[in-house]
Amino acid sequence: MRRALTALAIALVLAGSALFAVERQWRARGYTPIIVDAPDLWSLQRAKASYSERPIVFLGASRTLYAIDRATMRARLPAYEPVMLAMDGRYPLATLRDLAADPDFRGLVVCDIDGAGFAAPSLDMQKPEVDYYHREFSPSRAAHRLLLNHWQLNAAIARSDFSLLRSAVRWWNGEGEPFRPYQWLDRRRFGHIDYDRGNTEAQKRELAANLERFGGHLPRIPFNEWWPQVENANAWVRAIQARGGDVIFYASPTSGQRRWAEGDWFPRAEYWDKMAAATTAKTLFSLDVAALRDFPLPDDSHIDYRQKPAYTNALIDALIERGWVTTAAANNSDAVLAEQPQSLVPGT
Repeated sequence: MRRALTALAIALVLAGSALFAVERQWRARGYTPIIVDAPDLWSLQRAKASYSERPIVFLGASRTLYAIDRATMRARLPAYEPVMLAMDGRYPLATLRDLAADPDFRGLVVCDIDGAGFAAPSLDMQKPEVDYYHREFSPSRAAHRLLLNHWQLNAAIARSDFSLLRSAVRWWNGEGEPFRPYQWLDRRRFGHIDYDRGNTEAQKRELAANLERFGGHLPRIPFNEWWPQVENANAWVRAIQARGGDVIFYASPTSGQRRWAEGDWFPRAEYWDKMAAATTAKTLFSLDVAALRDFPLPDDSHIDYRQKPAYTNALIDALIERGWVTTAAANNSDAVLAEQPQSLVPGT
């Protein structure tokens, strides 16, 4: 028995030393730990939306995921618990529908959505995560994810790109080193983009190619196919409001050719304004707020992480000016202490 324990201890020391050496090697090449998004990570925050005393839930796609600064939210609006449920590349109506059906949710929703977000193909984009939360997420999955967060926050090699199998495949195929991400999440899913490392032109080229493909104008979705999703969303808004919560539909800023293209694709007067007139939700169009309308967007769509506090402050100012949020502290003093800003390096 003693020999077996000694052998096990030696094996653990050797394995730990090997992992440490590999970690140092990749760190020396500029790789840093990052949190990798996954359904369990999203589900942790979805649970928080239901069980926090006063959540302010951010729905949307990448423009919200990578724009909202949590520390600024906590400092400026201490009565609220910020919860990030936006998803990169996916419109949020499925999650709004899920919150409306949840009797435990009584919070404030800031739903970042544009004209395309109410189109029928956008309706179920976040449904896989919603279904996972209700059907598969469990206390054991939550515990596993919390442990995984700790591992990913402290080890660059926690990424699957650095697994033994993936490394062997990369070597066999003669591939280069793993991708160095310029966008990352923290453990609460608030995202960051570093445009000093990222490509500011990729999205612009993609938009230009799409415009060229369709002769300069993206094809409009017929209004009668678009409006049913607006009516459904209005019903979900009313369900949330009936429990004491509220919803703000927010059209976040764009610039350059993207602003022109989206305005041409879904003209505000023909789509957004009609939605705003029909809904009981509050509505905010960023172009109506000077500080948001002219905010610098390196790729005409997203915020650089260094500008997140300024952007978040501008959004908060607009919400306060309209009387839609309160700056008063909550009764529970432990819940309202503003957090210190997190380190803005990948994974923290």
